[in-house]
Amino acid sequence: MASIARYDQEQANRAYNLPALMLRSESSSSSQIERLTSSARNVALAELSDKTSQNAQLIAANIAAMHEALAHERAIDAPLITRIHDTLVEGTDAAAGIRTEQVWIGGGFYSPHGAVFVPPHHSRISSYLDDLVAFSAKADISPLVKAAIFHAQFETVHPFTDGNGRTGRALLHAMLAWDDVLRCTTIPLSAGLLSNVDAYMAALDAYHDGHIEPIVEQLLDAVELAIALGAKMSAQFDALLNAWNESFIERKGAKIYELPALLVEQPVVNTAYVAKRLGISDRAARDLIAKACDYGILSKMGNARRGAFYQALELIEIIEEASSAKGLRRAKAR
Repeated sequence: MASIARYDQEQANRAYNLPALMLRSESSSSSQIERLTSSARNVALAELSDKTSQNAQLIAANIAAMHEALAHERAIDAPLITRIHDTLVEGTDAAAGIRTEQVWIGGGFYSPHGAVFVPPHHSRISSYLDDLVAFSAKADISPLVKAAIFHAQFETVHPFTDGNGRTGRALLHAMLAWDDVLRCTTIPLSAGLLSNVDAYMAALDAYHDGHIEPIVEQLLDAVELAIALGAKMSAQFDALLNAWNESFIERKGAKIYELPALLVEQPVVNTAYVAKRLGISDRAARDLIAKACDYGILSKMGNARRGAFYQALELIEIIEEASSAKGLRRAKAR
């Protein structure tokens, strides 16, 4: 607890939205656990354009679901759980809301015969979620231990037809925020779990058999790795944004100085997005983007079908490395 509190305090009071960057890494890693992959560039593009791959759209929806989880300023409740899930699956074939049918993991398409795990009957889900919500409000248990047990029980209840894992990991962040474990920022927690997916899945299986310790250990290990990775990422972001700001020759107060903080939140932009966010005309936005390209901050991407978009490649590379196998190995070695 001391290390995560220290990390949270160290990352506070930045001039840019560090949590927005961390959530990109978090959403990418959470999706990778479910074998959904796409480049950070395409995911950022998917937030502005629907002319991207399905995986990019799904991971972009994961980012939106994470924001939904962290925007909730009250204790966890059943409507929040459903809202996170429905944000996650919006625009897909997955059913919104609590499931109304039996599901199973493994086995055949028509029958749970040979299934690895069969969650509870859908008629019991509402009462089980009420129990989970009550458990999440307990104050007589370590927040990290509580979060681990909550997560494992949520995955056991399996309240949705699809998206349970990603919803459950988003809820982990909501719990850590509500319990004041993380007051100022967030951590790439799923990157820690991604570093050893087999152990994570085995811990969930062990929980089904009544063993709590493995999932608690997995979450604590994931937090430790996420802190190391988050600290490394924040130092890289600081250095990059400082270098950008120091390279500008415009007078102080010029709009170019507002662009780096905007790119932190959205590392792929177009003229319309920059104009809207910075409150300037389309012409001024085009001129600003051209200046950023001259400085090497932005580079053009896209095609005639999608229109002109621009990427902050150096920012994107930091995000990409964080959830890559090489990036996770480096964080572990610290």
